[in-house]
Amino acid sequence: MVVADLKLGSIILPRSETPQAVSRLAEFEWFHKIETENDIVTPEIDDLLLRAQKIYQSVDDVVKGLQIPLQVGIMEILFKGTVIKKKQYEIEELETMISDLETKSPGVINNAAQLLDEASTIQRAIEEYSTIKETLDVVKKLNVDLGGFGLMRYFYTNLFVINSSEFAEVSRSLEGVTIYKYDLESKDKTALIIISSADDSDRVLKVFRGFNANPFVIPAGLPQIPSQAYSLIESKLAELTQKQKKTDEQIAGLKKSLRRDILSLHESAYMAKEVLETLRKPGGTKRFAVIQGYIPKNMESKFREVTKQWMSVVEDLTDPKLIQNRPTLFENKRWVRTFEVITQSQGIPRRGEADPTPMISLMWPIFYGVMFADLGHGLLLMGLGLLFKVKGQGTMSKWGMLIAISGASAAVAGVGAGEMFGFHIDHLQPFEDILHGPLEPVSWLVGVISVAELTFEQVITILKVSIFLGIIHLVWAFILRIKRLRKEGHKQMMILEAIPNLTLYGGIVVIMMCAIGSSYDVMNMYSRVHNEPVPWVTVFLGDWATVWIVTRIAVVIVLGSMAVMMVGGILHAKHHPEDGGSAANVVMEVLLGKTVECLAHTISYARLGIMLLVHAALLMTVNNSFASLGGWSSPGGIAMIVGGNLGIMMIEGLIVYIQSLRLHLYEFFTKWYDGGAQPFRQVVPEMLYNQLIWKKK
Repeated sequence: MVVADLKLGSIILPRSETPQAVSRLAEFEWFHKIETENDIVTPEIDDLLLRAQKIYQSVDDVVKGLQIPLQVGIMEILFKGTVIKKKQYEIEELETMISDLETKSPGVINNAAQLLDEASTIQRAIEEYSTIKETLDVVKKLNVDLGGFGLMRYFYTNLFVINSSEFAEVSRSLEGVTIYKYDLESKDKTALIIISSADDSDRVLKVFRGFNANPFVIPAGLPQIPSQAYSLIESKLAELTQKQKKTDEQIAGLKKSLRRDILSLHESAYMAKEVLETLRKPGGTKRFAVIQGYIPKNMESKFREVTKQWMSVVEDLTDPKLIQNRPTLFENKRWVRTFEVITQSQGIPRRGEADPTPMISLMWPIFYGVMFADLGHGLLLMGLGLLFKVKGQGTMSKWGMLIAISGASAAVAGVGAGEMFGFHIDHLQPFEDILHGPLEPVSWLVGVISVAELTFEQVITILKVSIFLGIIHLVWAFILRIKRLRKEGHKQMMILEAIPNLTLYGGIVVIMMCAIGSSYDVMNMYSRVHNEPVPWVTVFLGDWATVWIVTRIAVVIVLGSMAVMMVGGILHAKHHPEDGGSAANVVMEVLLGKTVECLAHTISYARLGIMLLVHAALLMTVNNSFASLGGWSSPGGIAMIVGGNLGIMMIEGLIVYIQSLRLHLYEFFTKWYDGGAQPFRQVVPEMLYNQLIWKKK
């Protein structure tokens, strides 16, 4: 269990001094506040929080308006090499920090905010004028003044635009009304000027509404002659477009020059807001506050040091509710810490549940290396990962380290496979001279698991290695399940289900090995005497462990394990009828479910060798095509070798990652792991652009 032991840290102080306590806890960082049901408001904290929220909101609006990403993206790192270094931020109290942010923020964001407002105003004007232009587009050549149109004392006059095909029907419907028809540029539309008596105005409007046509109106403030209004709008749009282009250039320049400062400001304001929101409602009374939270056991002395001006207490967790709700804080070594992202994708381990991260840190590089074994591809992948590690921030930096480790393991496995970009390492310079010179004593390691020729023996060897790795992985999972049940006190389930499940799996695996040892003479393993050695088993047990003997022992173990599991399942169903199980269901599950599951999960690890074989086959195809196109002397050959290797790296590198993840999440975790615990939440969130330096008093 590689998680930190936690203790309960408590501070008792006058409520008016809670802002100073919040600052000290932010300095301490490793404090997971315990939420309390308390409605007592601390005005001093609420005032600071309101100020911090205002700063954050104003900066956040500018960040969103400028479309500045909160983290540098992968493509920007890859093609531009962008890196934003941290700024050192000296701080004594959160209150002084907020005051400092209030002073700094206008100078950073005001110019950008004004430009964004101007750009927004220009955009709205362009949209409005564009809409009017689209409306006037059909009548832009009419030289008629519409200013006097409408309902008058004795007459009604107006302009309507209808579909040309509807003109005849409109004419019949408005018999007795004077209609002037104007052909427009669009043959599909027709402009009609209607002149009628004031009494007929309702009839005219009703008819045109039936044809989904309304009186044509030019907005106030524009010339009422369509041709003049259209010309004016065109000139306005040209002027606004030019102005928008200039504003966009200014915004782009500001975005580039202010990026670091504004992201630093944004992060600082967010940090202040989050810290105050987390600690804004301490427990206690109206006059005195009590702030309680989980702290790491090994940081007890530091907690006492930063809170020494008040009454602070550190005690062991004894309250069952606090024990049940305590968060999980990883305490892994630096190498292992890289793989915590994979554990977190499945859920944080609960208290008493083993942390799978150390196991992942061992098996992940092996799995990835075996499937992607190539020295050249591995080194390139490692370089890419190190680039993301060095120039990335936060989660990207962690994933970059994972990619670098995966690439390094692929490079090491590539030495074992004897391959570099699909070529034999011992045939390449300067490796050939080195392997036959200073490194000759260890040259046998190069190509020890070679599959370059794709012969039957090579395929069988790599599949044996894959299955062996899978057996280790699955046995580890079964053992962890047994340990977990023992810790939780489920002795009956451990003895009657978990342990027999492990022996059942072992028996089935041994039978599989016997089948391989007998040259796949599965049907006659029990009717003929096979004195062949059993792969892996004979190595550990000695020469007496031949196929003929081991198969019979394995069958007894399998049948015995199945019988015990049936008994255990029936007893469980009897004591837990709410689960809906029956004796028949238990027997069928053990006979068909457990046995097939053991076999299927083991065979699933054959994908390790299969992916290596696919990798070798693809490289062989690319290299053969490269040779047939003329090799390095031909542009086509160069394009084939470079493009083919890049394509294989991109596609297969992703597929191998998915397969490695699947073997852990589906084959391994499902056997014993639940997860779902609450992660330890520090008071200060992770900071990418600022490094807080607390001034000593």
